[in-house]
Amino acid sequence: MDSLSVVFYRFMNLGHPKSPVRATLEGALTAAGGRAVRSFQTNGTVLFAADDPEGVVAAAGRQLEAEAGYTEVAMVRSLDSLVAALDGSPFQGHVDSRTYRETFTFFDGGRPVQLPLPWTNKKGDVDLVALHEGLALCVVRGNASRAGNPNAEVERLTGVPATTRTSGTIERLVKAANRG
Repeated sequence: MDSLSVVFYRFMNLGHPKSPVRATLEGALTAAGGRAVRSFQTNGTVLFAADDPEGVVAAAGRQLEAEAGYTEVAMVRSLDSLVAALDGSPFQGHVDSRTYRETFTFFDGGRPVQLPLPWTNKKGDVDLVALHEGLALCVVRGNASRAGNPNAEVERLTGVPATTRTSGTIERLVKAANRG
């Protein structure tokens, strides 16, 4: 079986201005050498197989810019790393009645985050509960109209772009790949 990767595109919303439609997104990754390309939901999360996942995503990025005007960053992770991050119920003990969402925030590079964990931002609406290489697991407090922003907190801490998905999205992605 091919080793699977996932690409998380920042600020992509399929079919909206400056974002491709699903066929364009999947076609760009396939043309760049991706196999078994499957866009998951509409938020720029794509499961695929490739010998050189980073190279495939870089080549696809050029086509996405030319065809759809999409110029944001993309973060590539192995499916195995997502399975490992989910292992052991990472949010357990951090969720309470104020919890709105549990999130995975992806970033590449930047300043090292050297905080005692769990860490809570000044507003008290984002808890950083775990850090992995290029991944911050956060608990967001609030509600749909007024919730914390883990993306902004991770970008402030690291100094690099980030993109966030809910833990539910990651769990469904892993299950769809027959790994969960």
